[in-house]
Amino acid sequence: MRKIRNFKVNLCIKEILRVIKKLNNISEVSLEFEENVKRGCRIYSKFLHPSVVYDTFSKESFPLFEKNAVLSKYVACSVFFITIGSNIEEECNLNRTAFGEYTSTIVSAIAVDALEQSRSFVQRLIVNEAKYEGCEISREEELDNSVYGEFAKIIPIEKINVNIVSGKLDPKYSSCGLLYWIPSKKKQKNT
Repeated sequence: MRKIRNFKVNLCIKEILRVIKKLNNISEVSLEFEENVKRGCRIYSKFLHPSVVYDTFSKESFPLFEKNAVLSKYVACSVFFITIGSNIEEECNLNRTAFGEYTSTIVSAIAVDALEQSRSFVQRLIVNEAKYEGCEISREEELDNSVYGEFAKIIPIEKINVNIVSGKLDPKYSSCGLLYWIPSKKKQKNT
């Protein structure tokens, strides 16, 4: 089991703006709005506390939850839980009008981007570990909320202050993922 806390995420303002446009069905944003997003990133980045806990299991030791989703050629799989913490939500609740009517939208988009950046970070770590073992990684498996409890039995989510409440992860901006390790198809050259 590996645990990493408070790693740095680089917020992507363009991606945050794209999310906001999509959520609010806006085609273009004003320069003032874009400045508010940049200011929001500076302010709220201080309240991001990304943490991840993950582990890799051999095929023999991994409890199969969704037999139809299991790739037949996998040799191991990695399960992870990731969160950016609850501080950003708490800070937003303290000042709901910091950026006018779009405050919660801006903060939510920042949180979503931070969670995606964190997810990419842990996936890169797992890809590197798998590559070292001569494996490639499958696309991330889409997980149903119903398996969170089962995965929490094998991954100590309390180490990153994540809980399962009514079948959902708490804090709100938390996620669970599953990646299968598949032996690399590339032939190694004889030396």
